[in-house]
Amino acid sequence: MHRRGFFLGALLWPLAGWAAPRPYRLGPGSTVAFTYRLSGIASGGQIPIRDADLQLDFATVGNSRVTVTMDATGARTTLPLADTAMKGPSVLDTARFPTITYASTAMRRTETGAEVLGDLRVRDVTAPVALTARFFRKPDRAPQDLAELVIELTGGLSRAAFGATGFADLVDDRIDLRILAEITRQG
Repeated sequence: MHRRGFFLGALLWPLAGWAAPRPYRLGPGSTVAFTYRLSGIASGGQIPIRDADLQLDFATVGNSRVTVTMDATGARTTLPLADTAMKGPSVLDTARFPTITYASTAMRRTETGAEVLGDLRVRDVTAPVALTARFFRKPDRAPQDLAELVIELTGGLSRAAFGATGFADLVDDRIDLRILAEITRQG
């Protein structure tokens, strides 16, 4: 869907009246997609988003902030047999830690969108994770219409950084993330 939309890129145009962050709501069914290598073969899965607080300021990107809570108990892979192992005590340990939280600490404009720096909390361990953000506008919208957007966030992390080291002989340490969600400005 976002490929047909107009890419907002670096959001270089000044936007009068956007002197403060505006709240946005995440569309229903938003999830975090992840990929990993199992015995050298690429596999993937999704984690549903439970809640999100999006405060975006396109005039001064550094004023923006994002907090997202994911439902680790709802995490699924494309290999159903791997779900139990992933949720078990040596990986996500969802019995003790049912949520995963990402909270931005800084944002900066880039040539193609924004870089989002933040703290990811998995298994009661918090570590910094950087994400690349790109924003897209629907094709029938005026350039200054930022009421409904599609956001794409990409990045990666080390499982070991969060103590999720189970099955290291089968699953690579690197996990890649891709979030694609519709957002709607509130108010």
